[in-house]
Amino acid sequence: MTADVRSWLGGRYTDPAAARYRVRSPVDGEVVAEVHRAGPDTVDEAVRAASAAVVADRRSSPYARRDRCLAVADRLIARREEIAALVTAETGRTYQGTLAEVGKAAEGFRLAGEEAIRLAGRTPPVAATDKLVTTRWRPTGVWAVITPWNFPVNIPVEYLGPLVATGNAAVWKPAPTTVASADLVLRCMVEAGLPEGQVTLVATDDTAVAEYLVGHPRVVGVGLTGSTATGTAVGRRAAGKRLLLELGGNGPIIVFADADLAHAADAIAVSCFTASGQICSAGGRVLADARIAGPLAEAVAARAGDYPTGDPYAPTTVLGPVHLPALATRFEEQVGAAAGAGARVLSGGRHLSGFPTGQYLPATVVGDVAVDAALSRQESFAPVAPIVPLPASELVAEANRSGYGLSTAVFTADLGRALDALDDLEFGSVVVNDRSTYWELHLPFGGWEGKDSGTGRVGVPAVVRAVCQQQTLSLSRP
Repeated sequence: MTADVRSWLGGRYTDPAAARYRVRSPVDGEVVAEVHRAGPDTVDEAVRAASAAVVADRRSSPYARRDRCLAVADRLIARREEIAALVTAETGRTYQGTLAEVGKAAEGFRLAGEEAIRLAGRTPPVAATDKLVTTRWRPTGVWAVITPWNFPVNIPVEYLGPLVATGNAAVWKPAPTTVASADLVLRCMVEAGLPEGQVTLVATDDTAVAEYLVGHPRVVGVGLTGSTATGTAVGRRAAGKRLLLELGGNGPIIVFADADLAHAADAIAVSCFTASGQICSAGGRVLADARIAGPLAEAVAARAGDYPTGDPYAPTTVLGPVHLPALATRFEEQVGAAAGAGARVLSGGRHLSGFPTGQYLPATVVGDVAVDAALSRQESFAPVAPIVPLPASELVAEANRSGYGLSTAVFTADLGRALDALDDLEFGSVVVNDRSTYWELHLPFGGWEGKDSGTGRVGVPAVVRAVCQQQTLSLSRP
């Protein structure tokens, strides 16, 4: 069934639009949604509704807001199978994976609600003897929330949960290809009793409309997870506003010669292949001590068979198709160029035949990749583990040389070397002896400031504070 998707303005959907676009599934190429393309007028209406919601909710108690978040979580769980099936159709990720994602999103709403009631002010000592001074946290207002297609339920909740829990409002513009699942998530919020207009939805594939939203004078902040190029453009357009930008990764995995190679190979496979590599914290390249790079590559290749590609609804499938045809094309170009320069393709390397689309990619391992190859330098967003051999003395320096600074992992048995790496690596997240994708919802996550991976931190407690402002109250004796 093809979903008919319109923008939600707080209490009503927009009227049918003449301008529409279609979303096709990477699974079979069939149309999964027909979307009524929103324009600037829709943004204006959404922002007005959101602004009114902030004012109307001003005197709600933190506990009432917490209860709303818990109710949204309950609705997400109640509709988990329906949402997960649609996300699989939209994104190509496995149904088992999307089921887990919806569960994690429900957990995010619960955590946001509980975190907000712990958002306490303080009573500082003051010199004035006739005053009682206290501080409290207040909402900042209307935020634009721009979210990607790779985790279209959980990533939005990283922003929406804290905004709802703190009495702010959101104008949400999901990725153009995942608006149907966004609409289902929105319905869960409406069913849970969120105040009218607190979360509105703008459905469009028009980048000019997105730019208009983030630059809107009544929008106080922007929360965005996406590419570095998109984040840079948004940062310019939203100059002067609060910004939470979680951007590109291409995170390096560093393996020293003293590491447990079997354990490292297991973790590399998880880091590079999970969700077909379409994770911002995925292992983008493996920087390995040249003395062990060959055996490590063989060990990772031996694990590629544990990640079969196939029908994403089948319980035995681990990798579904990648989301976009351009990702499959880029993957084949990068692997082909690396092989042409002398790299060894140990597993995979080309899209699989016999499937409805050309977006089914196998778990791929490429050894002896040159450090300056596109497969090493550029984010692939595909299920590939490029093994780059280097002298041990250059591993950390090469990791830092990247323009990205989101996440990295280090494998070593030497505690001193691990501690040195923690001090020296310029990344927002550094994991020692585990997968690069390790993260939990309450932990801060974001890019190293000054690099191309964004600014600010997601993670529920961090966002709860980022979307609020402190107010100082002084009471004097009459």
